Amino acid sequence: MGHGRSEVDIRAETQAPTDTDGKSLPREGTPGFREGMWAVSPYNFDERVREGMHLPDQVQLMDMTLREGRQVSGVSVGLDEVLEFVRRIDDVGVHIVEMHHDYIEEIKRTKTMGVEFRIQALVHPTAALNPEACREEIDLCLDAGADIICPAFAISDYNYKLVESMGGLTITREEALDRACEAIQYGKEQGAYMNPNLMDFSRLDLEWLKEIVRRLKEAGIDALRIDDICGSCIPAVYKHHTWEVKQILGPDIPLAIHSHNDFELGTAGQLAALEGGAEVLEGCINGLGERAGVPNLAVLASVLEIMYGYELGMKLDKLQDLSEWVADVWNQPIPPHMSGTGKTAFSHAAEVHYALPEGDEWSFNAWSPRVIGNDAYVPLCHYSGPMAIQKKIIDHGWDPVDEDTANRVLERVRTEVRQRRREPSDRVFAAIVEEEQRRS
Repeated sequence: MGHGRSEVDIRAETQAPTDTDGKSLPREGTPGFREGMWAVSPYNFDERVREGMHLPDQVQLMDMTLREGRQVSGVSVGLDEVLEFVRRIDDVGVHIVEMHHDYIEEIKRTKTMGVEFRIQALVHPTAALNPEACREEIDLCLDAGADIICPAFAISDYNYKLVESMGGLTITREEALDRACEAIQYGKEQGAYMNPNLMDFSRLDLEWLKEIVRRLKEAGIDALRIDDICGSCIPAVYKHHTWEVKQILGPDIPLAIHSHNDFELGTAGQLAALEGGAEVLEGCINGLGERAGVPNLAVLASVLEIMYGYELGMKLDKLQDLSEWVADVWNQPIPPHMSGTGKTAFSHAAEVHYALPEGDEWSFNAWSPRVIGNDAYVPLCHYSGPMAIQKKIIDHGWDPVDEDTANRVLERVRTEVRQRRREPSDRVFAAIVEEEQRRS
């Protein structure tokens, strides 16, 4: 989980070898390059670029598919599906899985499976500030085997109204903070690992946020999570506020970050928080979640390894299978253009992108689909050329055709695409190839 490179090491490594023209050549051991897997910019590791970052030595990744990923229209998975997901995500090697305090049986059964990951139980804000309800939920989650208790506290001017409207409490913010601290202290008395969630941190006065953090630290928290519940800030705010909070928490209390994709900034926010010192990042399989969803766990994990140099200890190449399984069971198809796990994530239509000189793998790629278990894909479209036809024929296990036949097939495929507004099916493609071969 550590990235284990000193600034001196990084600076030395970024001095890539050069050819006779002085141009940089990738090689094994150069930052951002791994033979057959990826070739990203070495400047991701340059100390001049990383100056001002507060990257932690280690990072953990939390999956929220069993909590956030069920807050999606039409999704309802039962215990059997939950336990199969548990088995699969544990095999991938994710470090923490978040579950909901209302589903105690799921937590119990997961714990009995002997999973390697830690279970985080989220306690809803309407229970977290009610002393009796919060104590009851903490006890239930601990009895079920939860490793981390995460009471969610509504703190901003916008969502503080939940305390009264849903929690039935008419109290001041100072009184609410007192109760939050009481909940933490009770959990600690029961031997719990307490990781409170501060909702809507980016729309709260920063000084009040810092006061809340100080008080919670005094109450004995083991970790802290700050939550941009509406995706309402630019990445620079994540980095800035994370560092402000980390200076209060110190090195021994990990900081987690929760982000949403309302403005397509969820993953950027996670990485900005990392650069501000956050040690726990999080996402869902296929980016599932409220509204526009949350960061796609497969991409987030890959970026941490490829572009930041962290060794997560995860089996990244199993993420594609897991993503497809979740898409089927959740009945939420993977968008074709989804980064990493989408069908077209590693596709190339223009021939110059895939008809490369021998030994050239990286002219139009920064990472290989092998990293997460996906496949390269040459689509048939308006820009397709005869080499796309030949490739599709070979991919089907058929013998290559001659150049004239390939060009005739291409013209008919282009007509099919124009008329159908999509690729012809394998059946239609096979019929076209067979007919044109007979004409040869």
